[in-house]
Amino acid sequence: MRKLIFVTLTIIFSAFILSCSSNDDNNNQAFPFQGKWSGSYSGAKDHGTFKIDVSSTGKVTGTTTSAVFNEDFDVNGNVSESGNFSAIAGNASSGATFTGQMSGNNANGTWINTSTSMDGTWIGGKN
Repeated sequence: MRKLIFVTLTIIFSAFILSCSSNDDNNNQAFPFQGKWSGSYSGAKDHGTFKIDVSSTGKVTGTTTSAVFNEDFDVNGNVSESGNFSAIAGNASSGATFTGQMSGNNANGTWINTSTSMDGTWIGGKN
């Protein structure tokens, strides 16, 4: 009788352990654009470079460096899993808004700063 109870408890315990995995196959995928990126932006009134980090959740942080104004600006934004990119360099009221698309190891788009009437394009790649 003890042997039967032991075997039954062992089977139940084993089934419980195997069904309670903390790693589901769908949760182990890395964010497709996570990592360090860099590139350049250009327009009629300003041009420069950028360096950004994309986190595992799609949060974008980094800096742009204006060659015209010789100044660095903080970059904050997001990228979706499908690659839709949106970030602000500087602050929301007077900074530039960068929008575009990331695909594989490449990215490109447009930027606009409505407070200074500046705009242009940007292009970059994953480092």
